[in-house]
Amino acid sequence: MKLSNLDKQLIDLAEKVVKSNSDIYSNLAIHVACVIKAKSGKIYKGVNIYTSHSICAEQVAFGQALACGEREFDTIVAVKMNNDGSTKVIAPCGVCRYMFDKLYINDMYVIVEDIKSGKLLKVKANELLPYAQKRIKPTKN
Repeated sequence: MKLSNLDKQLIDLAEKVVKSNSDIYSNLAIHVACVIKAKSGKIYKGVNIYTSHSICAEQVAFGQALACGEREFDTIVAVKMNNDGSTKVIAPCGVCRYMFDKLYINDMYVIVEDIKSGKLLKVKANELLPYAQKRIKPTKN
């Protein structure tokens, strides 16, 4: 799916987040920022926390969104800061893809780079974990 102007704004915001946090403390290695747009329209941000038990930027952003009561998500993008200060959209790691599945948010869009063409595109989260076990989202009684 082609990127919208809002998608490009989300990428720009993620770039600003990673650039503004990459050097706050010399002992932190913040190299990735994530921005999530919930279906409510609210935006949530996260950065990776690099320790012996590292936490991905996506996990931090989802924790913030869930703590604020969000349960439905529209679009997510993660951006990595390279050593030369440039940035690049990156795909979620396997742990984050698994998290999307376990949180039943496979209908959310993920902005990724097509490694063959180098173009940015928008795919559904379930396309990133194609052989996940089919599960039915629990409903409230």
